Amino acid sequence: MAKTISDNEANEVNEIAKAMGLPCPVCISPELSELLKPNEFISGLGIQYFERVKTVLNILKGNLIPKGNSVNEAMPQGTVVIPLALVKGPFIREDFITIKAEMSNEGEEAICLNVILKDE
Repeated sequence: MAKTISDNEANEVNEIAKAMGLPCPVCISPELSELLKPNEFISGLGIQYFERVKTVLNILKGNLIPKGNSVNEAMPQGTVVIPLALVKGPFIREDFITIKAEMSNEGEEAICLNVILKDE
């Protein structure tokens, strides 16, 4: 069974991106979405999925350097690589993942966030 991200989650991610002032919609791959979801132990400590999404979007936003007044001018082309440490449990430890944000101002409407697997 293929992993998917629910429409509800996708809408919430886009609402967060819009509220944070990102210049276009954001899509998150199902693999990245799964990695961002805290397990029961970590969730019990107060770490929630959308807080992790906000962290990723904040890092992404910091990498978007405005170059003009229009969305297309403010949007860099290419790939931004985002390193992220995720707390896992029940034994508190961190797993490091790398997220690749693929962006283009050549007609693509969304920033696509994917996890880079260790063998890539």
